[in-house]
Amino acid sequence: MANERSTYRIIDLTHTLIPGEEQYTVEIKQRGTPRTTPTGDIMHDVYMWSHSGTHVEVARHFYADGRDTAGYPAETFIGPAIRLDFRHKQVNEPITLADIQAAGDVQDRDIVILWEGRDGQYRTSASHQRPYLAEDAAEWLALEKRIKLLGTDSSGFEVRGRNDHPNHHLFFRADVDIPVVECLRNLGEIGSQRFFFVGLPIPCQGLDASPIRAIAIEGLIELLPRQT
Repeated sequence: MANERSTYRIIDLTHTLIPGEEQYTVEIKQRGTPRTTPTGDIMHDVYMWSHSGTHVEVARHFYADGRDTAGYPAETFIGPAIRLDFRHKQVNEPITLADIQAAGDVQDRDIVILWEGRDGQYRTSASHQRPYLAEDAAEWLALEKRIKLLGTDSSGFEVRGRNDHPNHHLFFRADVDIPVVECLRNLGEIGSQRFFFVGLPIPCQGLDASPIRAIAIEGLIELLPRQT
């Protein structure tokens, strides 16, 4: 087992939250009188938006009666993933079905990660400048491949220039219900297209989204028993 454990590598895909500097508010305040000694019972009040930092959005984000972050089993946010490279895509350019199919072999129930090369824009005025997932690609991923989770290193996945939110309607409706992870980072540090993804939200009743600690694990898929 010691040799097997040395064959996998963990890559952190999560932006560090900096209180007072995030686009979506993050504030921490030490409870009671601030301590002047290096040790003691230190606790903080924490105030943050549900979409702060690297986060996952669930059905409650778009549908008032949709599942909240507490309504999903943990396994929803863990599993084999494929990274599709769209760093060549420009701002407001669609990622089409043909693009998706050419970028990699997406399997049924995969976690699909869109690598758009936008993590360097996080916490800048360009944070929302990105390509987008075209409707035909979204429908194929959600309805044909029934993917488990969608992720991106940009700030969103919705069709640009539309106010009717077609991708939100599709991904978060009850018979589809696919969570979406936004604002990933370090996707270029992953050495292979396929890897194991982990990105667990806080299970909180009524919560529409949650910051997560997202990681990629390289080499783990090869150690897992084959499913029959």
